[in-house]
Amino acid sequence: MEHLTLHTDDGHTLAARCYRPAPGGAAQRVVFIGSALGVPQSFYERYARWLAGHGVVVYTLDWRGIGASAPKDLRRYRARLIDWALQDAPALMKLAQQRHPELPMSWFGHSMGGILYGLMPQLPQVDHVVTLGSGSGYHRHLAKPLRYGMGLFWHVMVPLSVARHGYFAGKRLNAVGDLPKGIIAQWKRWCASPEFVCSEGGAVKAAYACVTRPIRAVLFTDDKLASEAGIRAVHQPYTSSDVRYDILHPQDIGAASVGHFDFFHTRIGPRGWAHSLPWLGLSANPQQGDMHV
Repeated sequence: MEHLTLHTDDGHTLAARCYRPAPGGAAQRVVFIGSALGVPQSFYERYARWLAGHGVVVYTLDWRGIGASAPKDLRRYRARLIDWALQDAPALMKLAQQRHPELPMSWFGHSMGGILYGLMPQLPQVDHVVTLGSGSGYHRHLAKPLRYGMGLFWHVMVPLSVARHGYFAGKRLNAVGDLPKGIIAQWKRWCASPEFVCSEGGAVKAAYACVTRPIRAVLFTDDKLASEAGIRAVHQPYTSSDVRYDILHPQDIGAASVGHFDFFHTRIGPRGWAHSLPWLGLSANPQQGDMHV
């Protein structure tokens, strides 16, 4: 595994990682893993290493304000959620393009990492797009019973935490994770509207409408954060794309439960992860030997 430092066009420095196939193994594809809100890239390491064993070069990153891309003090750190799509993802994609100009690419966005895809650069090399649990945060689109507690979250927990700490101290509350003030504020505005991200205005709607690559939107039925209605609401603005909805039961991948996060857990493991290979445009035949660390 290779640690990388990215520099965005607006002057931010980000931490990223690259996982490569075993020495001597030919890479067949690049896969970007777009992290969920507040989730560090280290969460995806086990799955990324497994993918590397299937002839894949995998790139992950910590969005600005998250994980190793966060400053020591979040109180004065300025960032917007939309910057992840407009600045951070392009920096990662540019690097991968320079390194692997000959390889096809896949975007695998988990939750927010999938929601924001429509605002990212539309690289000609990206021919497979997968979103997992990427649903709207508007209260009527949330899974039950989560929707019933969101008033308390947005109108009590968030403002009190931001007022006290200068950022949303989610780790202390066991909710989402620590988020800069600007990111939690923009997320709150989106969640107040049934249009969610597209409430940002016409330019955002136009960006989603310009996406032409087919998209595979995956949701597990035991996901307590995202609902089928929320998944469809997020993908509705892709008016020029063929969106395929895969509403799966955990048993469909041989698991007792998956929820919103556990697809990437080792208890799902290779048996369950193998189901994602065709999503990403990959062969089900792994390479021999261990991946390069």
